[in-house]
Amino acid sequence: MTNHKKVDVDKEKLMEKVYNRGYELEQRYDGCAQCTVAALQDYFPVNSALVKAATSFSGGIASTIKGPCGAFTGGVMVLSFFLGRSREEFSDISLLRRPGPVVRAFWEQFEKAYGGYSCSEVQHHLFGTAYRFLDSEEHRQYEEAGGLKDKCPSVVGQSAAWVAELLIESKVPILKK
Repeated sequence: MTNHKKVDVDKEKLMEKVYNRGYELEQRYDGCAQCTVAALQDYFPVNSALVKAATSFSGGIASTIKGPCGAFTGGVMVLSFFLGRSREEFSDISLLRRPGPVVRAFWEQFEKAYGGYSCSEVQHHLFGTAYRFLDSEEHRQYEEAGGLKDKCPSVVGQSAAWVAELLIESKVPILKK
């Protein structure tokens, strides 16, 4: 990891920038988990490999909608990247639990806002139904209902903003932007 100077930051302004970036990326590229991670990467020193690793976590894992929302998963990935236990720290079992309180805070915030954390629960909250992304007709209906226009982009933006807030509070270095 590169050395980063401490950057004085207005937390609310940074959260707004991260929100807007996540929203924009999801609208443009789709892939909620990757877009959440990438939005945070623009403001925090996130390794590029993490963006790639997030690929199949979108749409409830591989677009099945059965697993966790990708915006949630991407957020957990970034929190764990900064607060989690490294391979060199495996012998210290207590470090396995280090990110727990922060991840739980994110989970509770997410669940309260969206009525759950699974892709299908989030979709029910946003649309009143859940669209199966692997069914081309249902995917078309999802897009017509604003799935990529504003619904999922808002979830990605909000998730990224909440994670940014938690990273700032955890004193993770911020890239100068």
